Amino acid sequence: MDNLNWYLIGFIIFGLLITYLFGRLQGRKPQDIPTDLIDLYRGVQDIPARVLQVIQGSINPQKGRMAELLTYAELRYDYDRIIPLGQPIDFIGIKNGDRIDFIEVKSGITHLLTDEEKHIKNLITAGRVNFRLIKITEDEIQKFVSARKET
Repeated sequence: MDNLNWYLIGFIIFGLLITYLFGRLQGRKPQDIPTDLIDLYRGVQDIPARVLQVIQGSINPQKGRMAELLTYAELRYDYDRIIPLGQPIDFIGIKNGDRIDFIEVKSGITHLLTDEEKHIKNLITAGRVNFRLIKITEDEIQKFVSARKET
């Protein structure tokens, strides 16, 4: 019980000190207040908005990743093979003998494509998709490996 009294007295003194300092600050004219304190006050006012933005920014990608994971689980039954890409398109789905699909997963209220995703969609829609085979000889591989060892 004795400790409780000391805590109470300390709390009251702390409250009085804060009230005194706040009263002194309020009593000053605006030109008397250093600009760094004004900037600090404005910065403190912005903290809740910034914290909310950071939290929202960290939640949205997590929700997006969760949606992609759930979609991947669903897509396994529609395709023979699913290739996760991540960026800029989430998956390529291959249905043997039938089709190849580029798959983008969107979660949340809006399902807007980024400019890069729109560009890719337009290229696919326009039929500007090709299959490229690149052949590399054993000699070329050896040259590359040798060059890497020398550096």
